[in-house]
Amino acid sequence: MMKKPKKCCDMGTYECQIPMPINGRIHEIDYCIADIVAALNAANLTTIASCCGHGIQPAIISLTDGRELTFNITVSN
Repeated sequence: MMKKPKKCCDMGTYECQIPMPINGRIHEIDYCIADIVAALNAANLTTIASCCGHGIQPAIISLTDGRELTFNITVSN
């Protein structure tokens, strides 16, 4: 099991991602938003892209219907 990061990883790095099955394929999802992505997909709001923002910009999750969710995220100890 992956250790929970204490802060967002640097932009362009992939060590803080976890594999998640979405629509029969495995996608790498940023750890700090993986629970939100999983909940959306479980509610039949299928995601097509996501990024936690890495502490620099707002997080974004894109849905297949064209909507995008943006929000600020803080990773605490």
